[in-house]
Order: sequence, then C-alpha cells, then structure tokens
Amino acid sequence: MNKFDFYPEINPYNSFMLKVSDIHSIYVEECGNPNGEPIVFLHGGPGGRIMPKARRFFDPDFYRIILFDQRGTGNSEPFISLEENNIFFLIEDMEKIRKHLNIDKWHIFGGSFGSTLALVYSINFPERVKSMVLRGIFLGRQEDIDWLYQNGASYFYPEKFEIFKNHIEKDKQNNLIEAYYEKLTSSDKETMKKAAKIWSNWESGVVELVSTFVPTNDINSSDISLAVLECHYFKNKMSWSDDNYIINNAKKIKKIPTYIVHGRYDVDCRVSGAYELAENLENCKLEIIEAAGHTPYSDNMKSKLIEFLEEIKIGVK
Repeated sequence: MNKFDFYPEINPYNSFMLKVSDIHSIYVEECGNPNGEPIVFLHGGPGGRIMPKARRFFDPDFYRIILFDQRGTGNSEPFISLEENNIFFLIEDMEKIRKHLNIDKWHIFGGSFGSTLALVYSINFPERVKSMVLRGIFLGRQEDIDWLYQNGASYFYPEKFEIFKNHIEKDKQNNLIEAYYEKLTSSDKETMKKAAKIWSNWESGVVELVSTFVPTNDINSSDISLAVLECHYFKNKMSWSDDNYIINNAKKIKKIPTYIVHGRYDVDCRVSGAYELAENLENCKLEIIEAAGHTPYSDNMKSKLIEFLEEIKIGVK
C-alpha cells in the first residue's frame, strides 16, 4: 500500500450481539489481529453506524479492531429506541464491551460525535485509555448545536439551510431542534420519515469541502436513525448538567496521548472547538488540515489519521 493510505478491505473474524440492558442489545464486531493492540472505533451521529470502510484506517496485522453500533442504530436493537439512550449509557456500553472482550486498556478512534463519546469515556475511565485519535471535534455545547441547526452553518449553505428551515412552520422556526423533535417522534410515520429525510439531507450536504452529495427523496434506515437520535440527544442538551462538560473536565485526560485531526473548513464542527480542546491538554498533537471539511474520507484527512495510527504503532513497539 502507499504510505498513509487505506489498508485493504477486511471482514470481521468475530461478531456478536451484546445485551447491555433490559432494553438494549448492541452489535459488536472484531477485525484484524485477535492478539493485536486493541483499538475501538466510535462512529458519529448520534445515530450513525459502522461501515466496512471504517475498518480500513487500521493496520490489520497490528491492531485488534473493535467496532460497534451504538444504541438504537445500525444492527443494534431495538432500532431508534430513545429509552435509556444518552451519552452516559453509551460509555457504560463501552465498558461492557471492554470487559466482555477481556481488554485491560485500549486505544480510541472517534470522529464527530464519536470524538465526543471518546472524550466523555476517557474523562470517566481515564485508566482504561492508552491514547485517542480524534477527528472533527464536537464538544456538544449548546453553541455547537446551534451552529449547525439554527444559525452558523446556515451562512455557508443558505440555499440548503432554507430547505431544512422551511420544513418547519414559521412560528416554530426560532427553535428548530424542538420543532423537528415533535415531527421525528410523531406517531404518524410519514411525518417522521419526511422530517428525517430533510434532516439527513441537510447534514449530508455540509460535510465535504466541495459537496458531491445529491439529495434525494429516497429514505433508508440510516437517514431515520441519524435524524431521530441526533435530535433526541440535542433536544435533551446531551443529558449533562454542565454545558461545557468536556472542557471543564479536560484536566482528567490532559496526560493521555491525544492526536486530533480537524479540517480547516469543517462547517459541521468548527475548528475552534478542536483548538480549544488542544489548548486544555498537555499531551496532544493537533493537525489542522488545509483544504478539508468534516469527512474523514477525503485524501488529506484520511492520510493524517492513518499517519497518527502508524505513530502509535511505533510507540507501542
């Protein structure tokens, strides 16, 4: 392979459903080297899911790669269940996975909401984290939510935001999260699906530096889970009492080796959040990628993420 390019496609050597509560079971898969250095992949959203190409960031001869669908999404069950579904339940799920797989400590790789989850897990279980590789930092503050769903990203994509905003009645447009939550939790399935597709189209249209996304009316389960779970998390203000939870607790993780990759022109999650986080950590490398947006799959973002994963290999050896 070329230096810092994707590794070849691989299939899981193990996959299973893990019951994590009376309500939820989550889908988990393992790839790569069963005796390798353990690393857990955290997908974005909330409400995203793991995809086969996510396995390709990691050297399969070196890493024991653990991936899972978070509560309510992907192959996890029940689908789009909002009960017992917040970030603190998710970090407990991670602990259940770690213990089930008899892993003492692991590395964490997370992007977008996956970076949020990685940071919150590390704040609560710092003794279990060897290092973090993070992309597209999302700190989960009200200002970060408002940026994407009220005012901010709308200045860069006004024509796309107009579609997102105008799906909501004018008298409710001052709080789009609340208004979408009403539709996304409606008992009328067509109302829910239409709102979910418009929500998903808006977000999918802003993640690339030069957008290649073509919106359609076709809706799939990924559109639904992304919209329903994101709106649920953001309507409930991430279920934490401190709006600046991550920065105010960064002292607990300041010594953990942390590698951050963030696109200069990330409209989804602002680069200022990545910079602020890095300023509060002592053992951190921040790489701001010029000519890059939010997606980790552009060549320059992908290359730097893999480079950091290769750097971890050298340190472990």
